[in-house]
Amino acid sequence: MSRLIGRIGRADLARHPLQTGLAMLGVAIAVAVVVAVDLANHSAREAMRVSLESVTGSATHQIVGGPAGVDERLYTRLRTEMGLRRAAPVIQGGVVRADGSGRALTLLGVDAFAEGPFQRPLGATNNLGDAFNDLMLRDDAVVVGQGEAERLGVTAGDPLDLLIDGARHTVTVVAVVDDPEDQARGLVLADIAAAQTLLDQHGRLDRIDLMVDEARAAALAEILGAGVRIVPAAASAQSVLQMSRAFQINLTALSLLAVVVGAFLVFNTLSFLGVRRRAVIGILRAMGVQRREIIGQMIGDALLIGLIGTLAGLALGYALAHGLVGLVLQTVNDVYFARAAGDLVLSPWSLAAGLLVGLGGSVLAAAAPARDAAATPPRAALSRADLEQRARRLAGRVGWIGGSALLLGALVIAVSDGLVAAFVGLFAVILGAAFMAPAIILGVGALLRPLMRGRPVGGLIVEGAVASLSRTGVAVAALSVAVAAVIGVAVMIASFRASVVDWLEGSLAADFYVSSPADLSDSRADRLAALDEVAFVSRSQWYDLATADGPVTIWALGLPEGRQPSVDIRRPERAAALAAYRGQTAVLISEPFAERRDLAPGDILRLPVGESRRALTVAGVYRDYASPTGAVLMRRDLYRDLYDDAGLAGIGVHARDGADREALIGRLESALAGVPGARVTDNAAVFEQSLRIFDRTFAITEVLRWLAGLVAFVGVISALMALQLDRLREFAVLRAVGLGRAGLAGLISGQSALLGLIAGLWAVPLGVTLAGLLVFVINRRAYGWTMGFELQAGPVVEGVALAVVAALLATVYPAWRATRLRIAAALKGE
Repeated sequence: MSRLIGRIGRADLARHPLQTGLAMLGVAIAVAVVVAVDLANHSAREAMRVSLESVTGSATHQIVGGPAGVDERLYTRLRTEMGLRRAAPVIQGGVVRADGSGRALTLLGVDAFAEGPFQRPLGATNNLGDAFNDLMLRDDAVVVGQGEAERLGVTAGDPLDLLIDGARHTVTVVAVVDDPEDQARGLVLADIAAAQTLLDQHGRLDRIDLMVDEARAAALAEILGAGVRIVPAAASAQSVLQMSRAFQINLTALSLLAVVVGAFLVFNTLSFLGVRRRAVIGILRAMGVQRREIIGQMIGDALLIGLIGTLAGLALGYALAHGLVGLVLQTVNDVYFARAAGDLVLSPWSLAAGLLVGLGGSVLAAAAPARDAAATPPRAALSRADLEQRARRLAGRVGWIGGSALLLGALVIAVSDGLVAAFVGLFAVILGAAFMAPAIILGVGALLRPLMRGRPVGGLIVEGAVASLSRTGVAVAALSVAVAAVIGVAVMIASFRASVVDWLEGSLAADFYVSSPADLSDSRADRLAALDEVAFVSRSQWYDLATADGPVTIWALGLPEGRQPSVDIRRPERAAALAAYRGQTAVLISEPFAERRDLAPGDILRLPVGESRRALTVAGVYRDYASPTGAVLMRRDLYRDLYDDAGLAGIGVHARDGADREALIGRLESALAGVPGARVTDNAAVFEQSLRIFDRTFAITEVLRWLAGLVAFVGVISALMALQLDRLREFAVLRAVGLGRAGLAGLISGQSALLGLIAGLWAVPLGVTLAGLLVFVINRRAYGWTMGFELQAGPVVEGVALAVVAALLATVYPAWRATRLRIAAALKGE
């Protein structure tokens, strides 16, 4: 009997190929989104890990100094006087290929005789052969890995032109070494003496890598001497990976939103299977078929749909991941890490997650409908009215459950501090709103009934939409959740963009910005300030200070007497913060830095200076969207006192009122003659570039937003199309009593449009709530950013239109079928 029952179930699926195919497509899209995002996240993490390990190798600690680096004589002392054999000097600098491509590379200078224990991908020199002597003896010799050589289009013996500090240098690739895992991506290796020459760092090292235990590291810290300190080698890598963790959690949460929508759709599809088969199940139960056999048939059909949909979703997810990984890595490069180049990396866990979502979700979604169908008495199973009466009774109970979930989600968000807890509360709010959808449909029906008196077609539209609550409730819930995601994420992005625009307009105070790969000088800044049409100049230096907790970005800003930093100070009042900032050892910190370090105005920030730590007072917290890592803003005279660094990374030029901007640009460029690679950039260009980076950063968010909408779009078409096709006999009755084809098509379209409108309108408050949580809770906890709330009509109208259009598209085929019914044939069996 079980085999026969299985054949009955598969035959039912085969008789409704369009509905079955749409159900599989819904599962496939949900699985594809999960797999693609997880693969993209995994690939980004691997790219960062490989990039970081390629320059640190197996080092446990690093000896670092100030902006000028480490005196190379310290390395000699470590090897000879202190007997430290597992130590390696490192020179590291950014270079650009000078062929117009602008490909960024890292020039890594190492001592080949000390590299053995550190296992850097290009550190081992035993496979260089005759090229080893060239690498040691020539100042223009470099080595690249096989993968990077292919990307650069070079082989052993080829020249390679590089831009270093704005000047052009030609080096020779003396060897291309095996690099099967492409760990040396973006790396160009040179002997340390050659790297010092190319980077103009004679007598200085960027750091000294060590392999020592904690006790030896502590002992070394006591005797290293002034100006240097020892830090864990993993601190920088862990800092970068932790900073990007919030970004990856956000992506995962958006993919899970698509899963939630997909789960509703799978549940809706499999619930409809049970509804559609109620008469057959009633007959089978009357013939003596056991409940467990009915349940087995439903679960088996669910597994079949889930299996085919999951396999298709895995393939689709792999293809989609190829596009998403580029967007994720571009965002990581723009925001977190300058050299996280990489390719798609397969992960068995990503594939396992797809299988779990597809197969596990299908079985779980089928469990309740299967149990309900098997438990229904044969007589009740043959009655459609019994099903809808039960659905109406359950709507109120499910609505109360949804309201409770809403309150629980709000409570979790209010009492918790963590990002994961915030997402748990967010999903509780979403699920709670979805559970309330059936009650919303009943409420809208009750409101519209009095308005439809005397309007037969209007009354049929309202009653038809409400009467099939067992089928429409889950479809409207899924559609409202997806539309809410479309609205909420769009409002969040619009709010963030508006906040970034406000921040840029306030922060870009200078009219022109001067930058150069080579360090600028105060004398050059003085020449610019002396130009007739220049009111004053600001002087900036940026320095990534290595600490045991990861790098700290210091922004040293020099302004003329009486001028104040043009930053948006959030805490305390601006006047009080600036008054404190003028103190001898006071600094301003950005919101992300304050969030990461749990600092507030008046607190003490301790930064390493040489082998000691200096206490600095936090004068205020300012808004900054430039980086989620945060920065410490200090007066340039304080920075020079602490770190003895007179360099300049940039000069801001403030023009006098009424100055001829075009003429001034020419004068500035003339004054910068002789500075390698110096550029003068208009603040409008900086503004536009910043917004381009913002839009590029949120490109993947937009993709995921529309993928969630696509899942709902496919699902609602499947659900409403199935609903209308199942009512063909009802439509035949209406045609028999005189309703014309146009009237019948209008009736079908009106019912679906009403359901789509209900879903769209219910999605509006849910979407606005979702946007508020993303703006004020999620982004605050993930990055430390605060922003305004920009509620625009566009995303709201867009979301409602998506719901209505999806519902109307679902009626095209059923309306076409219904208007071409052979009435007598359709009424047979009544």
